[in-house]
Amino acid sequence: MIYTNWMSYIKDDVKLTELVIPGAHNAGSYGMSKMAECQKDNLFVQFEYGIRQFCLRLNTNRKGEIVLAHGITKGDLFENALKDIKKALELYPEEILLLDIREYYPQKFGPITLTYKADKHEVDRLLEKYLKPSKNAYYDFKHISDVTVGDIRKSKKRFILINDDESYKYSRNCEQILPWEKDVNGAKAEKFVKETMRFFDDYQTDGLYWFQTQQTPNLNTEIGVTPPIKLDNDLRNYFTRITDSIAETPRYLERANIIAGDFMTRDYMKCREILKLNLLKGNVKEELESQYSKALA
Repeated sequence: MIYTNWMSYIKDDVKLTELVIPGAHNAGSYGMSKMAECQKDNLFVQFEYGIRQFCLRLNTNRKGEIVLAHGITKGDLFENALKDIKKALELYPEEILLLDIREYYPQKFGPITLTYKADKHEVDRLLEKYLKPSKNAYYDFKHISDVTVGDIRKSKKRFILINDDESYKYSRNCEQILPWEKDVNGAKAEKFVKETMRFFDDYQTDGLYWFQTQQTPNLNTEIGVTPPIKLDNDLRNYFTRITDSIAETPRYLERANIIAGDFMTRDYMKCREILKLNLLKGNVKEELESQYSKALA
């Protein structure tokens, strides 16, 4: 099934910054309350649907355990998420992951700033126990834009551990951008889909381009404070407009890289449309193009 091994179809000389990679926004928010939940399934299921970029945000529960977090909401144990990733890496040895892991970022509410903590030594211990970054993390590179799929394959490594502060052993501060504007990401579906495309023109990077396809509930926006699942119900009707716009606009296609969204496992539609872009970019091995295309049809 192509969604579980789609990276095996990719040419060695494709740079990670050129590859089109399905990502899961707030990948660890499964099972949380309706206002915090952005994904329905655990990380292994997300992997099976084609996700190869996971953003995991951490906090600590009352027992002192590291947990997945979305703002003040605490979810599954970080350890369980690592078990899922370990399982995926063992079952599909040709696949490569981008793991963006950090404490949930501070949030300001008027004069109050909320901070979230996850002891980095405990995070390191859990990472080494399940994923063994000392053996499996690819980190010996100058800039992320230099890294090709073939470089990682030759190294026998399995993932890049991304952290802006390099807080964890073998993590790297990879240059990346994640364009977001309150009024755009807080707009209703049809307007959001139209307005968000200009991000490809307004924001540039030599690193990873992390393009978000989900709206963001916020006060004083068109959508206000609405559960992400309700937003996704409407947005899904417009999703192919995003991928079609990328496919039809050469400069957008050139910059397309990580394309993330909410509820990526409701069906295969989102990952299918994202992965099709690799054909248009010439990222798929020529002898496998027909097979890749048919599998996504």
